[in-house]
Order: sequence, then structure tokens, then C-alpha cells
Amino acid sequence: MQLPFTWFTISGQINPLYRPNAGGSNLSILYYNCHHGTNANLAAVMEFLNIPIDSFNPQQVTLYGTSSARSKFLIQQGHVSWICSLYPVIIIGDTIPHGRAILDSLSLDAHDERRCNSVVIVEMTNRFDWDIPDKRNYYRMIRNLVKRMETDLKGRLFWIANNNVERAYLEDRIGVKVKQGVTLLRPLGIAPEYEYPSHLPAPSKSKYLAKDHDDTNAYKNLQKKVPLTLIPYGEGYGGPKGLLQFKAFIDIPYQYSVMKFYENIAAGVIQIVPTPRFLEELMRTGEHKKWISPTQLKKFRLGNLKTIPGFPVWSSFMDYFDPLFARFVIYFDGWEELQQLDRVVRASNISQTGPEFYNLYRKEILLEWKELLNNITK
Repeated sequence: MQLPFTWFTISGQINPLYRPNAGGSNLSILYYNCHHGTNANLAAVMEFLNIPIDSFNPQQVTLYGTSSARSKFLIQQGHVSWICSLYPVIIIGDTIPHGRAILDSLSLDAHDERRCNSVVIVEMTNRFDWDIPDKRNYYRMIRNLVKRMETDLKGRLFWIANNNVERAYLEDRIGVKVKQGVTLLRPLGIAPEYEYPSHLPAPSKSKYLAKDHDDTNAYKNLQKKVPLTLIPYGEGYGGPKGLLQFKAFIDIPYQYSVMKFYENIAAGVIQIVPTPRFLEELMRTGEHKKWISPTQLKKFRLGNLKTIPGFPVWSSFMDYFDPLFARFVIYFDGWEELQQLDRVVRASNISQTGPEFYNLYRKEILLEWKELLNNITK
């Protein structure tokens, strides 16, 4: 049972994510993370590597967007030293500000017992500054840590990301490059087994499926364009297993990347997504308002990222439009074009090629994890 958060809470329950049956690694890892999807993903990674890993839900001790005051309290009262005394490696996952106290503690004197002396891996999945109230102070702290990765934090602090935008966003916000690099480690694309909810309209191969979201009218308009089962906001639909019972899944992105995108490719779900041009139009007209900003993406340096021919450069920062995945997505450039996609959907072989691709890609991701952890334990 998770302890209720109060200002004075500095500890909580640690839960096992994966335990080797026998002959496992001597390394032990704590995943400081509250997201069930990333928990499941990392458990699968460690199962492959045969490394034990536990999880600590930071919402037991803090809220989203941890403030400077809360961070200092957790350091002063011993939360950080307690957590870090138990594990040689700490991975801060999903919402990075949950781990602000751990990161703040790295600025303490090396001999200060309140400081975290574990190796820290920061796994960025949805912007490293999510909901932070005092961004200037937070950016200054992160900037200093990144610079110190060349000196006293070399081999002790690592940055990884599960999608294309995170590194560019981080470097833009803090004003310096991460010279040691940010390792791109996408999700394994493994989805838990869910049943399609019985109270929802019955699945049908003659219908598309989409899931509504808050702060958007796009899906309401979508209902007028094609035969559609629209899942209400907050409801589940059975994951990829449920989606495979429909003609295809229409997804209007609300984030730069989401774990279901990779899970659907791995399961062979046909995904239909607006082109960058049409997505930008939906946002400009107010039909779709979400946590995406093409204007912001246009400021970022492309670096080594590639762009789908005919798509704008900013789209390269969204995994929905990464050339690596383009052959597993059907794009539409307007409502009228969407209405004419039936033939394209029927001719698609994504149900076969998606799983084939991701089975191979998953092996690459696992080898990257293995190399990262091997470098840490040398």
C-alpha cells in the first residue's frame, strides 16, 4: 500500500520490479518513478539483463514539480541519504522533478552525509522540467550538474531519453550542450495484457477507433468524418490487443511521444496520424490544444536527426514522424484525405511488418541498456 503524501513524509514503501530466480547480477538498481508504463518497461529490460531492480514511487514523498523548498526538506531530513544508501544505482524516471532532491544533493560537499553517492541515471520521457515552479533556479542547478559531468561527476551522472525531443529541449532550456551525450533508449514496445471493456461498443473491423482527450475538439469532429468508435477520456480500450479488433487506430498526438505508439507498432496495430502540416493547422485553429509546440520545436537544432521527405524539419523531434517508424504509420493531410484512406488501410501490411521490425529493434535497445550498465559498473 502506498503511504499518503504529507509534507512531513520522508520515506515510503519500496517494491520489487524484477527478481532473478538464480545467478542474477550483483548489481542492484532502484527505479525512482511513478509511471506504471515505464515501470513495466524497465522491469522487462532488467529481466533480459538478469539484474534485480526495485521501484520507489516518489509521490509518497513529493508532488509533481517538486519545489526547491520541498527538495531541501527531503535532503535535510535524510530521505536522499536513505534511498541512496540502499542502492548503488538510482534511475530517476518519467517525471524528472520527482527526483529533484537527489539531483540537488549532488551539489553538496562530497563528504556531506546527506549527499547521494550512488550512480544516478536520469531517464527523460516527458520534459525534464515538468511542472517546476521555480524554473530559473532549477535550470541553474541542472546546468551546473551537466558541466560537472566532465569533472567530479564523470561516471556518476548519466542522461538518457526515450524519444527524440528530450535532449534538444534540455539543452535549449539550460543553455549548454550535454557533451557526454544523451543515450536514446526507446521503450521495448511490450504492453500488458488487457481485455477490451465489455461496457464499451463492441469491437468491429468496419470501424476505426480513437480515444478522446481533454482540451481538444478534434475527435468530436472526427466522429463526423469516418465510422468511429470513440473511447471517452479516462477510459481504457484494452491496449494493442483491443485495437487489433478494429480497422485501425486514429491518433491525434497530445505529446511529442507516448509509449502506446511503440507498443502499437510492436503489436502490428495500424496507426493513422495527421501530417505535421495538418497537426499544426489543428493547433493553430484551436481545434486541438495539447502539450505540443511546433513553434518551440522550430528553435531546436536538428543535430543527427533525420526528416521524412516533404515534412518540416521540426517534425523530426516527434517520434510520430521519425523516418525510422514512418513505414508503420499512415499519415493524412486533412479530413477529406482521411475519408479516402480505406483502400490504403486494407492494402497495408503493417500488421506483419511492424512486429517483425520491433522484434529486431527491441534487441538493439536491450544491447544499448547492457552497454550503458556495463560502462557504469566498470
